[in-house]
Amino acid sequence: MRPLRPAMALVIAALTIGAFAPSVAAETVIRVSYGNQPGEPIDLAVRQWATWVEEESGGDLVLRPFPASQLGNETEITEQARFGSAVIGISAYSNFFDVAPDLSVIDAPYIADSFEAKARIFDSDWFQAQSAALVEQGYRIVVPWVAYGERQLLSNREVRTPEDLRGVRIRVQNSPMYVAALRSMNAVPTPMSLGDVYPALAQGMIDGVENPIPVLHGGRFEEVVKRLSLTRHMQTTAPFVTGEEFWQRLTPEQRRILSETGARMAEYANRLIEERSEADLERMRDAGVEIIEVDLAPFRSRAREMIPSAFPQWSDPGLFDLMLEITSNDQPRPEEDPS
Repeated sequence: MRPLRPAMALVIAALTIGAFAPSVAAETVIRVSYGNQPGEPIDLAVRQWATWVEEESGGDLVLRPFPASQLGNETEITEQARFGSAVIGISAYSNFFDVAPDLSVIDAPYIADSFEAKARIFDSDWFQAQSAALVEQGYRIVVPWVAYGERQLLSNREVRTPEDLRGVRIRVQNSPMYVAALRSMNAVPTPMSLGDVYPALAQGMIDGVENPIPVLHGGRFEEVVKRLSLTRHMQTTAPFVTGEEFWQRLTPEQRRILSETGARMAEYANRLIEERSEADLERMRDAGVEIIEVDLAPFRSRAREMIPSAFPQWSDPGLFDLMLEITSNDQPRPEEDPS
């Protein structure tokens, strides 16, 4: 047998050593899914989150953003997560109605006057207990809340009181809480895909649409209807959620990095959304939209009366009032210095 040439011998030796050498730990890649389009505040915030995670972990942990529902809708993503996929998805607390119905109260109308007030819910003992119950169902909340926007009403009617909404058809997303919210405002809730709203408004199939101002402006709906009523009916907040099985596969250090940078991401997103809302409101005003200030008291009163009876699945009929108690608490939040 001919002797091996020196170069070939070195290659074979290296391959042999590599076959028996301990394997080098690979980076952990997590897909982050959300429905927002590239360039929107949530997308910008998630991309910043990915940068912070890579820096904090030294490249050991990698977040890959997937905007525009590329991986599926919110329900599909949370189910993938529950079965162990390396994915974190934005969701809504109402989406967990089947496994934790009480959490849907977080999406109820008029339970807070501001995002600062609503944030008290996520510091409460009630929320900690609900989060623990969600873990038992296979879900893990990574980021408890990101401000999605304060929801307002754009319509072809001048709306100042609930009576002004009698018989008015308002598009809502197909969710029991959103349907109940618009019904409590005295409107006729009309579930519909957001992509169908523009032609439906133009053709008179619906009379208006509710959403945060950046969404309303982004859909160019002010080209069709010209009255924006500042009903402030929801301070919409959204969690980022993964599966408990996957969460437990991460190291304690990886979990710490995700939680701490996730909190920073939420603050960053909240600031971006506030800035975008203010800028888009001015753009709508410049486009000729009439901005109507609304007396919120009668809307709040109707929500307090009607929402609890719409959800007999809640464990406590006083759940809505409990949220009002928490959000009206004047005590400083834990991270605030009372001195």
